[in-house]
Amino acid sequence: MARLAPLAATPGARRAHRVRGLAAALAGALVLLAVLAWALTSDVLSNQPDDDRPFAAAIARGAMIVAVPPRPAPTLYIGKVDRTARAPDPFAAALATDLARRVGLPVQFVLAEPAAARAAVQSGKVDAAIAGLGFSPDARVAFAPASYTSGRGMALVLNHGEVRQWRDLGGRALCAARDDPYAARAAREFHASVQGFDRPLDALLAFQAGDCAALVADELVIEGLLKQPDWSYYRPLPGTVAPAPAFIATRAGDVASAAFVGETIADWRRVRWLATVRKDQAVSLAFDMFNAENDLYCH
Repeated sequence: MARLAPLAATPGARRAHRVRGLAAALAGALVLLAVLAWALTSDVLSNQPDDDRPFAAAIARGAMIVAVPPRPAPTLYIGKVDRTARAPDPFAAALATDLARRVGLPVQFVLAEPAAARAAVQSGKVDAAIAGLGFSPDARVAFAPASYTSGRGMALVLNHGEVRQWRDLGGRALCAARDDPYAARAAREFHASVQGFDRPLDALLAFQAGDCAALVADELVIEGLLKQPDWSYYRPLPGTVAPAPAFIATRAGDVASAAFVGETIADWRRVRWLATVRKDQAVSLAFDMFNAENDLYCH
């Protein structure tokens, strides 16, 4: 019996075969993508190098070290105040504490003036500096692009004094806490000088004593003072002034940490957390001023 020759594949069969091959290849690719997605969302990420994580050195150490400005922490000794005691600036300390909390670490403070704080970051002695630093090119320091100063500043003057507008402050002295961002901007814009004090309370007391033509402070501080009877002799100047921008410094080349700081500041602004911290500082200062005016506090 003659053998039948195999039938040649028809064009339709060949197309079906190719389709099945493509389907198999696509299915394989999808499986591979699924495996990769699983790896990226699993514990594989936890094995990434420490240098790729924000504040890797701090995580390895177990604590975040932050440079902040020092402020007097007066301690009462038999009717006298020891002004040699120093403590972290409350506002900078609040920011540093929350930043460290977001990294999952406790915070340790290094008390340093702005220049020393910058040098501490450059040398790697601290992980970050929150010390009122202005943005400037520096190959040894990284700055998050967003400023952490917020709100507006106001000025108080005598009700019947010569100063009626901000421009009248030209050539005059402003009482303010040392490194106050609002006073710094006001002095530059209106050609005034700043008489800075270690404590905000000292600035308030000096203004009441007539040492300056105006008191410049956070609008929340001014609004709180005007609610007290002893401040009825003063009035705010019309309008407000923006704060001089200040930035958090981190180690140069640490892109992850700088990005993390930028995201943190953006979140602080989004939830108005910075305003909450400013309000807390204003309430605390108003309480200190009340005690001072009622001789309940040695100053």
